Amino acid sequence: MSTIAERVAAGAAFLDEHDPDWWKADVERAIDLETLALDWPDRCVLGQRCPLEVLAAYVETDVSDLTVFDSGDGYFAYGERLSGFAEDAEIAHWARDLGFTFTTDLPGGDRDDWDDLTAEWRKVITERRAAS
Repeated sequence: MSTIAERVAAGAAFLDEHDPDWWKADVERAIDLETLALDWPDRCVLGQRCPLEVLAAYVETDVSDLTVFDSGDGYFAYGERLSGFAEDAEIAHWARDLGFTFTTDLPGGDRDDWDDLTAEWRKVITERRAAS
C-alpha cells in the first residue's frame, strides 16, 4: 500500500497531465483551500475542479439548471470523466490509488486518514501556489 504522500503525488502528476492548471488559484473552478475536504464530494479536489458542463451532463441537466444539490456529484462526474471507467468499483480503485479518496470498501481505508489526506493535498497545492 502506498503512503498518502505517494498517492497524492501520483494524483497531482495525473492532474498535471489531464487538468494542467488544477492547482492555480486564479483559474475557473479553482480549488478553495479553506473549504477543501477530501471526505466531501463537493469540496474535494475532483469535486471543486469538475467543469460545470461535465457535472451537468452527469446529472442530465443544463448548466443553467444546476443546483447546489448537484454539486455533490462533482467528484463522481469528474472521476468518471478523468478515469475513463464507468464502473463504481473501478473508479474507486483509481481514485484511491491517486489519493483522491479513501473508500471504506477497500482495504486500508480508515476514517481517521481523511484529515491526513486533505492536509497532504492542501500542502501540495500551497507549495505550488507559493512557487509560482
